[in-house]
Order: sequence, then C-alpha cells, then structure tokens
Amino acid sequence: MAERVEAYSWGTPVTWEPNAPAAVLVSDDHGRGALAQRAHPSDPDQRCVVLRFDQVIYAQLTSINDEARGQHRLYDAGLKELLWLGIVRGSGLASELRPVWTPVGEFRIQPLHYVIASKECVVEVIAASVDVLRVNGPPRVAATTVLLGD
Repeated sequence: MAERVEAYSWGTPVTWEPNAPAAVLVSDDHGRGALAQRAHPSDPDQRCVVLRFDQVIYAQLTSINDEARGQHRLYDAGLKELLWLGIVRGSGLASELRPVWTPVGEFRIQPLHYVIASKECVVEVIAASVDVLRVNGPPRVAATTVLLGD
C-alpha cells in the first residue's frame, strides 16, 4: 500500500498559530512526547495547544518550512493539502520501526504515524496515541510541563 496522508480529526477542531507557532517538540525515555505550539489568534482559549503522544518510538522536528515543504517525501502523498495534524496510512517508516515496537504486557496497540504541518517545520511522530491539551506559558514551557507533569 502506498503511503498517504489523511487529516486527523478528534471532534473539536484544534488549530495553532499559522504564522508564528514557535513549535517545540520534546520526548523522554519513558516513551512520552509533546509538541507545543501557540494557539490560533482566533481561538478563544489562548493557552498553548499541546499534542501529547504516548508510547513514542520515533519523533522528529525537521527544518522543512512551508516554503520548502514540496521537498518532503510525503508532499505528494497528501502533505501538500494538510493544514494541521495528519495520519500517514501505509507508512513505510512505521513498518520499518515495527521490530523495535515493544508494547508492555497486554498493550498491543500498533503504532500510528502522525505528521504535523507547521509554519517553520514538519513534525513526524510514531506513537500509540495522541491527545490534545491546553497549557499556560510559552511553547517551550508548555511542552516540558506536559512531559514532567505526569
């Protein structure tokens, strides 16, 4: 199956600042990750939008900005239409990493490949799940607060 990027939706639309999101991605050796970005200017909740990932096996924030996005390997697979958060179906990267996936006990969820299109970067995370949180402070503080707060 060829890779394809689809918009990911969890009900209520969540968006972030499209022009100066100040994206910060952090992860730890407990398999947790967090991506924090400034809220969209029209959002009544101006706390940072934080995507929290669980059972992370891969996390990368690239320097591919919106002007260079056409060079990204997923661009023609749907990244060019992606505005916010997407999921990569048929992910070759997730397949390559499957041998290192070590679910604990009865937890047998397969990893999902998430992709986030931001103004100054493209973020890719392979993890079991993602949740959206709102946290006070700038993105660098919000991201670490989510990781350290558990």
